[in-house]
Amino acid sequence: MQRFQFHSARSIDEALSYLSDKRERCKIIAGGTDLIPALRLEDLHPEFVLNILEIEQLRGIQEEDHSIRIGPAATFTEMTESGLLNRHFPLLVQAAASVGGPQVRNRGTIGGNIANASPAADVLPAVLAFEGDLELQSKASGKRMIPLAHAITSPYKTSFRSDEMLTGILIKKLPQGTRMAFEKLGRRNAMARARMNISIILRLDQAGTITELRIVPGAVMPVARRAKEAEQKLLGLKPEPSLIETSVGALTQEMVRVTGQRWSTEYKVPVLKNIARRLLRQLVA
Repeated sequence: MQRFQFHSARSIDEALSYLSDKRERCKIIAGGTDLIPALRLEDLHPEFVLNILEIEQLRGIQEEDHSIRIGPAATFTEMTESGLLNRHFPLLVQAAASVGGPQVRNRGTIGGNIANASPAADVLPAVLAFEGDLELQSKASGKRMIPLAHAITSPYKTSFRSDEMLTGILIKKLPQGTRMAFEKLGRRNAMARARMNISIILRLDQAGTITELRIVPGAVMPVARRAKEAEQKLLGLKPEPSLIETSVGALTQEMVRVTGQRWSTEYKVPVLKNIARRLLRQLVA
């Protein structure tokens, strides 16, 4: 096992002061479900590890005027048990419930899932579908907000500054009647990393026309992103079966264009099509 200095902060200010001094030499740990395996495999070699799990301000899920605020140290179990999330964002609850097994859900946190920026993350694509915003803080620059869509720059890399810490995830409430769905495909039911997942948010007007559509596939591209070409095939239109077929075709074409032809492409294209087609049909039914 590696040698490093371990520090547990009791407040945000204390953590930011520590980060300000140590910067890129320091790694943050909350649940540790990603960091501890990386340390054991010696994929990372930090000089310092900052524990933020004891900071009460980083926990909990609260309702604000027009949004829900999720503390980055909220565990996946806390998310699945949250009445607020079950009422407003059941898709996000499904994504959190799909992460690993009970032990991982009891320890793993939403902040770690986002900050780790794994291509196989389950919760990150769901937050992206909700157009979530990230609150970041540093001792030198104070507080800033950035869209999650702008935060992930490449696999396992974010645009967070070396002295910044994620202090909140904010998701705006959606209009009543918004429909949403999530599905994950893993190698096995328990403790599985995602082979692929997909989050879809959809809204219809009284005439049955799609007025809002967000499609975010996960674990099929290096960085999770909205499939805007697939969305445009249905936006402003009534969801006829032929248009749904055109949309799911655009979704897989974008995946292949971004990733290129790989050994798994022959498998992933029809499976992703089938999942997306089924969810879209359910949502417009």
